Amino acid sequence: MDFAEIKSLVKALDSARAKGATTYNFSRADGTSESLSVDAMEGTLRKELFELCGTRSGFEAHKYELFALIASEIDTPMAREIGNVFGDICEVGTFAANEAPVFKYKKDPRHLRARRFAVLGSSAGSYEVFKLDGESSIQVKMSAITDACQIALNDFLTGRVDWNEMLEAFRQGMEDRIIDAVNGCMAAAEKNLPAANKASTTNFDPSAFEKILAVVSAYGTPVVSCTEAFARTITEGYQWASEAEKLARRNVGYVANYKGAKIAIMPQTFKDADNSVKAVDDSKAYIFPMGAGPMIHIALQGDTQLRDVQNEDWSTEIQGFRRFGVAATIFNQMGTYEITSLK
Repeated sequence: MDFAEIKSLVKALDSARAKGATTYNFSRADGTSESLSVDAMEGTLRKELFELCGTRSGFEAHKYELFALIASEIDTPMAREIGNVFGDICEVGTFAANEAPVFKYKKDPRHLRARRFAVLGSSAGSYEVFKLDGESSIQVKMSAITDACQIALNDFLTGRVDWNEMLEAFRQGMEDRIIDAVNGCMAAAEKNLPAANKASTTNFDPSAFEKILAVVSAYGTPVVSCTEAFARTITEGYQWASEAEKLARRNVGYVANYKGAKIAIMPQTFKDADNSVKAVDDSKAYIFPMGAGPMIHIALQGDTQLRDVQNEDWSTEIQGFRRFGVAATIFNQMGTYEITSLK
């Protein structure tokens, strides 16, 4: 196979895994086709790449084609996966390397009486807060991910990890850095909200929660964005619950609506193999009016860049580099509620 056929095989493998298929009809460049199992495609991919890149001279001859293949498989799903973590409160934009990472945000006449501000993350991990005076767009400051994605190519070529595992090793390290930046950006934004827009209690307190809902309701129907762990604590009362709540808890574990406010679940994941470090803070819920548009803006600029590093033991390690930036545009219509026992 040449790299054009290998690229087709990789896309077929990704498609088969995404659909949960056990077999896939793979079309070759010469017009012939073959029905292969996922395991057979994985084995074929490893065999073909080993023939091209298994020796030092072969790797040197084909490494830039290999890097382009890996980079395309990292970049394509990254925006979708990051967006899925934060749901409707987040938008992810991809920009060319020479394109300014600018986001437009929604302006509403009701915001005229509210203080507006933005939070920009910096490469040093600090966050700059400034007022928005009539603007309708914001340019994101860019940082670089350079040290979060390393894997030995030989692990794939010798079968110790499969193709998706190798790609996941790249993506996961990058995504963790971006999620950390988003969490830091939102924490900085929360500090600048009025006291009436935020509350913190040890356990879920309906009266404290409803005060925040009342503030947000002045701007529209509230949407509560939280993890499932937080949603499971939301109740109409500990001494009494409606039949609708009992039914919802029995069927899905949490209520989908709370007194007119929609509950939107942010998927939770872990940043380590021991399941001890969560990507999203379970203790926080972000409450915003329906239709307000995204508050978090994540920019991915250019393509993932890869390079090879030869270790002292002569193993070949591939390292990745990607530019990204995070910003939040906040109006006083947003609220936060914290349950400290979920930390």
